[in-house]
Amino acid sequence: MKKETRILYSRLLSYIKPYWKKVILTLVALLAAAAMEPLMPALLKPLVDDSLIAKDPQSIIQIPLLILLVFVVKGVAEYISKVSSEWIAHKAILDIRSEMFVKVNNMPLQKHYEYTTGKLLSKVTYDVPQVGNSLSEAWIIIIRDSMIIIGLTGFLLYTSWQLTLLMLIIGPVIAIIIDRASKLMRNSSKEMQNSMGELTQRLEEGLNGHRDIKLYNAEKYEENRFFTTAETLRRHTMDVVKVSALNVPLVQILAATALSIVLYAASLMSSKDLFTPGEFIAFITAMAMIFEPIRRLTNINETIQKGMAASESIFELLDQPDEPNKGSIKLENCQGHITFDNVTFRYPNSEKTALRQLNLTIASKKTTALVGQSGSGKTTLANLISRFYQIKDHDGKITIDNIPLNEIELTNLRQNIAFVSQNVVLFNDTIASNIAYGHEKFDEQAIINAAKAAHAWEFIEKLPEGLNTIIGDNGTLLSGGQRQRLAIARAFLKNAPILIMDEATSALDNQSEKLIQEAMNTLRQNRTVIIIAHRLSTIENADNIIVLEEGTLKEQGTHDELIALNSIYGQLYKQGSLSEQA
Repeated sequence: MKKETRILYSRLLSYIKPYWKKVILTLVALLAAAAMEPLMPALLKPLVDDSLIAKDPQSIIQIPLLILLVFVVKGVAEYISKVSSEWIAHKAILDIRSEMFVKVNNMPLQKHYEYTTGKLLSKVTYDVPQVGNSLSEAWIIIIRDSMIIIGLTGFLLYTSWQLTLLMLIIGPVIAIIIDRASKLMRNSSKEMQNSMGELTQRLEEGLNGHRDIKLYNAEKYEENRFFTTAETLRRHTMDVVKVSALNVPLVQILAATALSIVLYAASLMSSKDLFTPGEFIAFITAMAMIFEPIRRLTNINETIQKGMAASESIFELLDQPDEPNKGSIKLENCQGHITFDNVTFRYPNSEKTALRQLNLTIASKKTTALVGQSGSGKTTLANLISRFYQIKDHDGKITIDNIPLNEIELTNLRQNIAFVSQNVVLFNDTIASNIAYGHEKFDEQAIINAAKAAHAWEFIEKLPEGLNTIIGDNGTLLSGGQRQRLAIARAFLKNAPILIMDEATSALDNQSEKLIQEAMNTLRQNRTVIIIAHRLSTIENADNIIVLEEGTLKEQGTHDELIALNSIYGQLYKQGSLSEQA
């Protein structure tokens, strides 16, 4: 085993260290099971020589009982080792999956975009079981079968060291074959995992985008993309199968060749009375028995290589840095006074500057609307306030209540921010759980009050299960207006001093839009509100309107002041649209 593989497997085995008591139990059971293997051929010698030939009365009774005892001990030991090893492996799998989920939640937003959802799903659903096989099968087979081979080899050496050495000549040849097969299977396994990630991504896109696929008659296009990816996965899978299928019989043929030579030599020795009949049968039986653990060790190589390739994929994710959180200051009685001081920002891996030397004040307890063409920096500004991205020290400073944003403890910062987006995210859970999302404990009356304030209670109370109604994947069992009102109710319940609103009324019917507009007007009261504006009706009453263009501040003022300027805002107003989101 190469150093790289040893390091990787050692790290993987670290997940079973907390369960060392079960590991010891498993090892004891494995040792007991392995110890029984050489006893089987060893008992054949007295069975033949003493019981069958010499007809010793004591041996006639004792040998069958000893053989039965060997099988009982072996069976019990194998049961204990199997159950305990699976228990250990599945506990480790649970720990790995939990750690991966924690890592995904703590990664910077940019990393989420770099990993496709399909690839992340593939790591958790496909790679982890591959690792699980390495933890539940590989080390068990390696330890047990290695001990069996050592035990049987010891018995063979004791019986006839000359014949045993003759058989061991093929050892180095087998080792070379296994090493070569390991490299081929590791590479093919990596390609399999990449293809599985792409396949999961294709499937997810097809499931999420089925409406658009139908509308644009793109069924054939998506089917071809899915088939191409599935075919690539099949080819890489077959590469592993071919190497594994060739590896095992090749080793067996070499072993059988050695066995044939030894059988011939043993037969000659037996004919010259150098072996008793019992010794001859015991030796041949032990030789035959040694090939099964050799076969299992050869076979397990495929499992190990798949597990190592999966481990690389998993640890590559787990080794990603967490979202920076060096701040220690907590906002107390946050007023929501926000300033941008000469802020410049560029997204990672982007050549375009999203914000350029921006100086801006967002007044406390006031409503500020952000206006501008797509790409002007509106959403970037909201992302920076929420610290989904962080500016570098030399690229300006953002403060909340005169405290530098990067010095505020991250969880505390986001506790003070509520977000109502045009892309509502709901979970396949009850209405109550969706409104109280993020609250470990919640009062039902508080949820009802939040639902009433968001004009959501009127449809909730009509549902057969009320607040306990399951709403489906991302709220698919609700209408667009109902989903939006649940999102607003969630913001009401959070009651954060800073509210960021990415409008979402353009696609709703007039009645839903009116209710949501009333709810948002209520929600805006007595808090700092930042509106990423799409519709004129929502910003005419804003306390301050910020006009952005290519990441710079071009105009600001009230609606009437900006109309009087008859500049960028005035032109947008005449067009009747404030464009798409940045």
